[in-house]
Amino acid sequence: MFLDPPTYLASLQTNIRQRPIPWDGAVRAGTLTEEQLARIRSVDKLKRDARKEAVEADLNAYVTLFVGSGSSKGVFELASKRQDVVQYALVLLNDLLSAVPALAKAFLRSEDPYPHFLPLLARSNNTDDPIPLLTSIVLVNLMAGARDESPVTISKALPVVFSYLSTLTKSTDSALQDIAVQAYSSLLYSRAPRKQFWKQRSETVTPLIDILRAAAGVKNSNASASLWSGTTATARTGFEGSLGVGVGLQLLYRVLLVMWQLSFEAAEIGDDLNESVLPSFTTFFFKKISLGPG
Repeated sequence: MFLDPPTYLASLQTNIRQRPIPWDGAVRAGTLTEEQLARIRSVDKLKRDARKEAVEADLNAYVTLFVGSGSSKGVFELASKRQDVVQYALVLLNDLLSAVPALAKAFLRSEDPYPHFLPLLARSNNTDDPIPLLTSIVLVNLMAGARDESPVTISKALPVVFSYLSTLTKSTDSALQDIAVQAYSSLLYSRAPRKQFWKQRSETVTPLIDILRAAAGVKNSNASASLWSGTTATARTGFEGSLGVGVGLQLLYRVLLVMWQLSFEAAEIGDDLNESVLPSFTTFFFKKISLGPG
């Protein structure tokens, strides 16, 4: 149950896949080329295995499709003013990255792909805008799929992604919190991203401690009373199981998983992590023991 994709994200992606797009009109308007449309159509309706085979046969062509090559513009640049096309391209790319692990490494072997994505991530501060959200998921799958530790990923792109995801963890919408925390877990794939995560701990770790405190029913702490926001999370749809304080069981599980992943860097951050997390963690479990199940 806990490892299922967030329901809200899956529903959003399904809706975008099913929306009709006037592709031929988009070609006439110069939103994308006939060649790009043909390549999209060659994979968008295929089943996973057939799609994997088609993409693996020409990885570079699919990198070029989305981000271009040399003087050739990719779909994200050509279609920047067409929200429907950009949303569809983001969902399609995410599907391809999930089905074809080699594609992530192909992106990162090319010229720096991040300038094609980071402007989409920063285009709106509205958490209801699907484009930054979908872009963040693509970037998570790109980095985690390649398990990349290059400077361009760790020092340039990853801090921006962490900052965006932190805005979701601070949301009062538990569905967005769940998406962000699962993304964090995917990104903590090695020591370099874990160190960057901790470096940005005022953005990344503090909201997670707030979630633990909410689960424990603690509104402030002598160690850092200012961390408490005074709000509880509200659910969108499909968010099952709750502790009765606005924190879903799935969200709590994923927060604890992220804290466990951070513990691999205990030699450097262990004392600070224990001081921040252990009081809320202990309070929660003593409360559950004293109240019993439920």
